[in-house]
Amino acid sequence: MNATFMHTFIRPLAILYPMAKRWLHRFHGGVFPQTYKSLSLKHPIKSTPIPERLILPVKQLSGQKVAWHVAVGDTVQKNQCLVRAAKENKKGIIVPIHAPTSGVIHAIEMRPLPHPSGLNALSIIIKPDFKDSALNNALNVNGEVPETPQQLKDILLNAGIVGLGGAGFPTFAKLPNQTGIINTLIMNGAECEPFITCDDVLMQTHAQDILKGAVMIAQILGIPSIICGIEENKPAAIQAMNAAAKRLTKKTSQINITIQTLPAVYPMGGEKQLIQELTGIEIPAKTHAIDSGLLVFNVATFAAIFKAITLGEPLTQRLVTVAGLGLKHSYNTYALLGTPFLTLANAGQPTHSIQDPLIMGGPMMGFQVADNHVPVIKTTNCILVQPPKPATEIMVMPCIRCGECMDACPVNLLPQQMFWHSQAHEFDKVEKLNIFDCIECGCCSYVCPSHIPLVQFYRHAKSEIKHNHAEQQAAELAKQRHEFRLARIEREKQEREARIKAKKAAVKKQAQKPSDASSAKSAAMKAAAARAAAKRATQQESKQEIEQSAQADEISQNSPPPLSARQKAIDTAKKQAAAKVGSKVAPNKDPRTSAKQAAKKAAAMAAAKRRAQTSLKNDSNVTAPKTEAKTDSNANPTQTTEHSKQTMNDKRTQAMEAAKKRAAERKAQQESP
Repeated sequence: MNATFMHTFIRPLAILYPMAKRWLHRFHGGVFPQTYKSLSLKHPIKSTPIPERLILPVKQLSGQKVAWHVAVGDTVQKNQCLVRAAKENKKGIIVPIHAPTSGVIHAIEMRPLPHPSGLNALSIIIKPDFKDSALNNALNVNGEVPETPQQLKDILLNAGIVGLGGAGFPTFAKLPNQTGIINTLIMNGAECEPFITCDDVLMQTHAQDILKGAVMIAQILGIPSIICGIEENKPAAIQAMNAAAKRLTKKTSQINITIQTLPAVYPMGGEKQLIQELTGIEIPAKTHAIDSGLLVFNVATFAAIFKAITLGEPLTQRLVTVAGLGLKHSYNTYALLGTPFLTLANAGQPTHSIQDPLIMGGPMMGFQVADNHVPVIKTTNCILVQPPKPATEIMVMPCIRCGECMDACPVNLLPQQMFWHSQAHEFDKVEKLNIFDCIECGCCSYVCPSHIPLVQFYRHAKSEIKHNHAEQQAAELAKQRHEFRLARIEREKQEREARIKAKKAAVKKQAQKPSDASSAKSAAMKAAAARAAAKRATQQESKQEIEQSAQADEISQNSPPPLSARQKAIDTAKKQAAAKVGSKVAPNKDPRTSAKQAAKKAAAMAAAKRRAQTSLKNDSNVTAPKTEAKTDSNANPTQTTEHSKQTMNDKRTQAMEAAKKRAAERKAQQESP
């Protein structure tokens, strides 16, 4: 069944059954809210003045660090980098923040975020000088198309470009690192929210820049096909894009550019819904478009990429729709990032004093901000100003189980069951129903006859599930650390017990062999005693030898010198004469006999004296040659005696040294093992 037949027969049927229009598109569900796009389309792009203060929130993720390039009091120029990701971030997704205009850093303080949570974040407050002096080519590009994907990613990172359709994911992180991975590049120009027209106006005024940015991406990544999807309620944008595509096709014949018209159904601008409508490919759950060879960007993102590559301009402003039933003049404007919401809302001439919270985004997926002075950020595509609410609010009634939410869900989920389990805090069952595939489009809440804020329940359930997962991970980590500690303690205990057991076994083994141990001990003691006795004996012998040597020295010193041969002969003769005289004298002899004997004795002594002198002369003649070899022939007896004493002293010294040497040798032998 072709598209013409579908439109011919289904559109008339939709008058009787409005939901029949769902048969005109491929994805499941969808709704058809009343649109108010003409409120802002009938006015040209409005130039807004520079506000008195610009507020730039600094996105700080858990585990990620930022590097500050400015401080309070610094003067900055437009396009100057203020903050960027720190170098130590291994896999950071923080993009730099640049100054939207020139001025002075007034403060760095906590300010409310334009976020459903309403939390505060550290923000840079710039006081403009209204000169708008800028840095030209702040990214230092040469205006040519990068040659590699990495060069392209570096430019997009330095430019601070993120997805401008609303998700805000860094563009450089979505690009692959290699060529040939992407088959089709999809340009999202659906813009299905009822009030938002910023993408429509951008395609009408800058169609050439948008398509050039897409062609650059396709050339660098080797993508053969580009498809741009635009809803049928934007005829001027479709015409402008077709004209630009024809001009570019002539220059780049290698890339096929197609502008495709889409049915005006909400949420056609969803990534998965747009892919299914344009290509017929349904992205599986828990996967991304790039896994199927597809890459999707918003048309505003392509325009920012073109400016970054060719002009070196970072992302410092964006086209924002300021609309709503509470304004006299809805409009589109290039708002500087950091401009307060209330400043832009007042420029549209509110019909009433703005006291209620403003809405960031459209009526379907938008949310009320906590403070109307929150700033415009890179994902702010619309500021919705609605009139004051009536005093009586719509009553929320119990679910009647009509099933309209299930029919309208574009992701083909079961909203009714997810609501029941979310209300009962049965988050494990909600997770099993694939609640994280919910895109929070608000179709279920839009069609609910009981006016139940289903999306609010789903957001709460998602946050609780994430919190529970974080707690489970922390508990699992603590459990692993505790188990590791117990294992370590048990291992140390076993090692200690093993050491004690080994020690006891050694003691027991020694106790089982006492005889061997005692014999070894006694042998050791005996050997030690023998060594000690030998040592004592050696010491005693050495002592005795030393004493003997000392005695010998003393004796030699006290003894008279040796007698010569002459003196020996005289002494011998005297002894013989004395013996003869003594033997011949007898008691009671006659005196005359004694006189005779005395005379004889004297004669004998004289004869002996003569013989001794004769003998001495003979001895002197015989020993003279020998004495000459040692002493002088004229030496007197005193010199001879002194020489004999010196010879004896030398002998004693040699004897003592020999005794000491023998004692030292015996001692060394005993001490050696």
